[in-house]
Amino acid sequence: MADSVILLVGSEGYLPHAKALFVNCVLQGEWKGDFCFMCDSSCDTSSIENRNIAIHKTEETSWTNAIKFRIFSQHFSTWNYLLYLDCDILIQGDLNHCCEQMQPRLPKILCDSSSQASILDDWKHFGKLAGAEPESHPEAYQRLRERFPHIDSPILASSTMFFSPGDIPENAVDDLFAVQADFVDINPGCYDQQVMNLTLYDRMEAMTKYRCSWFAFDDPGNRVACPERHWLGDENPEIIHYWGMYAPWIVKTPDAGAAHNHRLDRVCHELYAENLEAFERIFPHV
Repeated sequence: MADSVILLVGSEGYLPHAKALFVNCVLQGEWKGDFCFMCDSSCDTSSIENRNIAIHKTEETSWTNAIKFRIFSQHFSTWNYLLYLDCDILIQGDLNHCCEQMQPRLPKILCDSSSQASILDDWKHFGKLAGAEPESHPEAYQRLRERFPHIDSPILASSTMFFSPGDIPENAVDDLFAVQADFVDINPGCYDQQVMNLTLYDRMEAMTKYRCSWFAFDDPGNRVACPERHWLGDENPEIIHYWGMYAPWIVKTPDAGAAHNHRLDRVCHELYAENLEAFERIFPHV
């Protein structure tokens, strides 16, 4: 067992994306550590079993976004360092170097800081996606503000996180689920990001764009100083986040911003397809 692990979390439908990203971490990221996939107990993981990928099935019997709270479970304390990645990510540099550079900043939970929105903005955005209009629950938002005065602080994204599992309090997962339960009316989709920011914010810190960036900020035309995003313009991040309609597996027209990764000089969906096809070779049965 290595001292570091890359953890991906997803439902059964995300397994192809996880496979491609695992290969991406090896071929483009040169990763030397361990791998783990976390999912609900009903997920059929047979296609990744016995391939030197640890599998952790949670007690949930079906997928829910709140499963991501279990990233902070003591289950992962067998590793000294954990790098969590959303599946809609491309790796374009040495991940071992990336993690080594971040280790001196522990025990903080280092997170992507691509967004300029506040925690409250993020809560309202995802609440609306799940059908909870802010105007319909003013009392819940008032309770939220009274309980968490830092609600207007900048949101830190949960798409990429690096931390030491041994530094996480044993009650962290229970606390996250408790906050979600207390405010379920304004987060019916059980989204994780805003709950993590409210509950663990004193432990969280921006990863900075030297390590991780949203794809648009790493485009040559956008490489200018932006203090609000902790962006100096000369960074060379190893981790690039493509989210939603920009995901690497989506075939896009050549003029689309997310169609091409300029550092790897590759069409994103072509690289994704190649990595997915290489899964059996890179992760053979053992």
